[in-house]
Amino acid sequence: MPESRKSRITSAFDGAQAYDANARIQLVVANRLAGRLAGLPIDHELPALEIGCGTGFLSEALLEAFPDLALTLSDIAPSMVDRARARLGKRPGLSYAVVDGEHPGVPPAGGWGLIASSLAFQWFEHPGGAIARMVATLAPGGWLGFSTLGAGSFAEWTSALAEAGLSGLTRAYPDADALRDLCPSGTEVAIETYHLSEAHADGLAFLRGLRAIGAATPWEGKGSPARLRHAIARFEAGGAAVGYEIAEVFVRKL
Repeated sequence: MPESRKSRITSAFDGAQAYDANARIQLVVANRLAGRLAGLPIDHELPALEIGCGTGFLSEALLEAFPDLALTLSDIAPSMVDRARARLGKRPGLSYAVVDGEHPGVPPAGGWGLIASSLAFQWFEHPGGAIARMVATLAPGGWLGFSTLGAGSFAEWTSALAEAGLSGLTRAYPDADALRDLCPSGTEVAIETYHLSEAHADGLAFLRGLRAIGAATPWEGKGSPARLRHAIARFEAGGAAVGYEIAEVFVRKL
């Protein structure tokens, strides 16, 4: 990811002080992912890594399922790591790190038994490369399990932007087949998708909510105030609700 965009995304999440109060969808997605991971044959004796821990939604759910899991929580935004630390505190086997999730670094001896991530991969510039690097750090039989935004997410807002003559502000998200194609050989892959919807009082409430959780950074460019006002009006005319297409991806290293 170009440094300018990465810096803007990091700064946005660093400044998301109202994250917990506004991240309703993120909490639902994290809890569901943790439940799915709890049902997999993961070797809990091996250490685990979380990518993009945020304030600790997924972390907390994983530790409830696996109290003795040796888990490293990581995020690219230092303030998010600090807030996850404040949520979960000190406990045996738990550590924290500021890490660029696309480049997770050197694994522990023997590799990770699990790498987990909830709603971080959609911010990656090259998710296929990130997936390959993560799989390479897994122990044999280890798992990469992540949720991400799939094709059709924010369709209502994307349509309103297009009608206002704006494009590129939101990313084109991959469908399940495209996500499967990103996974390297030598793995078993399972993907499930589901839909969530969130209603807002109006267009400004939607945008304020995105800003509050650090997710308002445009993918490309920026819109003029006049065009953005037009897009907001079109979004409100459609009901001011937005849909999330969530993909859960489970990759096992053979």
